[in-house]
Amino acid sequence: MREKRHPLSVRKLFPLLFSGMITVCIAVLIVLFSRYVSGQIQNNVQTDTERQMDALSAGLEQEIKSMSDLINQVYYQILKTGDGTQMARDASLQDFYRQHNKQLVNVALYLKSGETVWSTEQTPALAADVVKQPWFQQAAQTIEQISFGSPQLVCREDQLTRVLVVSRYVEFTRGGQSTEGVLRLDFPVSDLDSTLERYKSTKVDYCYVLDTDGSMLYHPFRKKIASGLWEEWSMPMLADTTVQHNHAAWNIQTHQIGYTGWKLVAVRSLTDVQQQNHNLYVILWVALCATGAVLILTDLLLLRLITHPVSQLSAVMERFGVGDLSVRAQAEGIGELRALADHFNSMAERIQGLMRQVIANEKEKRHMERKLLQSQITPHFLYNTLDSIIWMIQSGEYEGAGKMVSLLAKFFRVSLSQGKDIIPLRKEIEHAVSYLSIQNIRFKDKFEFTTDIDASLLDYLCPKITIQPIIENAVYHGMEGKYDDGEIELSVHEVDGNICIAVADNGGGMTEEQIDYILHNKVVSSKRGSGVGVHNVDDRLKLLYGPEYGVTIESMLDEGTTVRMTIPKVRETDEE
Repeated sequence: MREKRHPLSVRKLFPLLFSGMITVCIAVLIVLFSRYVSGQIQNNVQTDTERQMDALSAGLEQEIKSMSDLINQVYYQILKTGDGTQMARDASLQDFYRQHNKQLVNVALYLKSGETVWSTEQTPALAADVVKQPWFQQAAQTIEQISFGSPQLVCREDQLTRVLVVSRYVEFTRGGQSTEGVLRLDFPVSDLDSTLERYKSTKVDYCYVLDTDGSMLYHPFRKKIASGLWEEWSMPMLADTTVQHNHAAWNIQTHQIGYTGWKLVAVRSLTDVQQQNHNLYVILWVALCATGAVLILTDLLLLRLITHPVSQLSAVMERFGVGDLSVRAQAEGIGELRALADHFNSMAERIQGLMRQVIANEKEKRHMERKLLQSQITPHFLYNTLDSIIWMIQSGEYEGAGKMVSLLAKFFRVSLSQGKDIIPLRKEIEHAVSYLSIQNIRFKDKFEFTTDIDASLLDYLCPKITIQPIIENAVYHGMEGKYDDGEIELSVHEVDGNICIAVADNGGGMTEEQIDYILHNKVVSSKRGSGVGVHNVDDRLKLLYGPEYGVTIESMLDEGTTVRMTIPKVRETDEE
């Protein structure tokens, strides 16, 4: 009689299958990984070392650039641009050294003969000794190139300081004649050391720097080398390679530092890294094998109860995180997961309400700020214009008075603009031209004004009272001191897809300090004018359109001023 066979239960089949699959996979992965890890560790070490060397090189090159900038600053801003007198040059060098004495140890200027022209050293070296120095010879022979010498010990404040000598060929005026020489700056090597110490050096992983002569510029074990306790065996093998030393594999990499001729060398033990990683992975795989069976059963039991609700909630949260504030989670799963979904939904409701409130408050704030900036108009211009009209009537100049009244009416009709903040550019230009015409009549044709306007831009929108304050500055400040020879030009053109409105005058111009003050301080155009300053106009444009728009000023003394306003091409606006 045939024995009855019982089919294998699904409840037993899945755990057996999962257990067997994971066991086989772990065994195969251990074998494959042990072969793969050796080569991968070497690649990772090389990549990691290259990344660290790139960071160190960038830091060193930044230090070198800082040194180069300082020595070039002395040459081009003191020696080249000075008035040539020894007293003025010495004073400038002393001021420079005083300002940078934390970055510099010594500053010295020599003739090509080696004679010291100026130095911060208490006892300058003899000319015969100076010309023998490698840094002096290298600088004297190379023009327009900065030389970086080997480290030296100098005495500073009764202490020996290790410095890096940076020098260059210079030309300067001495006794009324052009003279050749060498400029020398001594920088403390400690600044370079602090940059290189970011590489956490150990006996099996360290880096050092050699200068152009092959001398040790930096080494983390420099003191041990000096005392004979350490010998740098890798110096004869300066190449990107892997070598054997003391029964261990070492990776050596070199990196050239800019144009200085320095070499950054990194030495790392591959054997040590492999041993560390080998132990780590052995422990990891043992732990995985021990917990594999438990994880299989746990995954099967909790797959539906936990994984599915959590993944659903994660997807909802991801959508919520990217801005879909209306999405809500489905309350499903066991107790804690259901409560988590409910709490998330409550939080989402509160956040959505707060966001609506913040948006409303921000819109109201921006609206009030625009209104506040636009309301800074004083009646001085109206008073002055009415005084001029009365004077013209009393003087019998009825035609001129009538023209001023007409222009004034047009000016204030555009100013009101039915309460609108944004008006067509056509009306804003009409407003500005009315203002210019009134001022030209008031000041007896003291200046001429012209316009250069691209008619295709007139239907685009512009904030109200934008051009008139800039023209007001040109009238009251640019035309000051002009007698019948003043010129003001208003131009409107498209530049890089935006509208550029420029007001240019041939007045006395401004310095960079005055321009900076006008753009960044709450100054108004004039006590006689509207009271709306350039800074105000710039604020309004940035508030409406963003920081890339606004006002820029170009000016030179005795050559006039050009103020440009950049706004986007907009045909309709949203008054929020």
